[in-house]
Amino acid sequence: MRKLGKKRQQEQSAGQLRFPFRGLAREALWDSVILSGFGFVQEELEAERRALCGERYVHQEHRQAVRAGHVPSSLVLGGRRVEIPRPRARSTDGRELSLPSWQAWSARDPLDERAFEQMVLGVSTRRYARL
Repeated sequence: MRKLGKKRQQEQSAGQLRFPFRGLAREALWDSVILSGFGFVQEELEAERRALCGERYVHQEHRQAVRAGHVPSSLVLGGRRVEIPRPRARSTDGRELSLPSWQAWSARDPLDERAFEQMVLGVSTRRYARL
C-alpha cells in the first residue's frame, strides 16, 4: 500500500461528504433519554396524585383530596425548558395540594450534563468522588 501525497488526499476527499455521525448519534441518544425522562416524570406525578386522591372512578367516603385536571407547566430537563401537563390535586376544602416530586424537579434540572455524560459512559450515577 503506498502513501498518497497531501494534495492527492485532498483531491480524493473533496468529492466525498463526511457524515457527522458523532454529533447525530449524541443528539439521537440525548433525545431518547429526554423522551424517556418525560415518560418517567408523567408516570411519577400521576402516581403521587393517585396516592393523594385514590384510584380514578372509585368512590371513597372519606376522601381527603380530589383530582383537579392538568395545568400547563414548564420543567427544565436536559438543559432545555419544556412544557409538560402537570396533574393537579385539591383537598376536599378546596386548597391546592402540591406534589413533592414536582417541587423538587421544578427547582433544578434532574438530568444535567454530568449525569448524561456518565450514562453515556455506562457509569453509575451515584455521587462518587470525581478523580
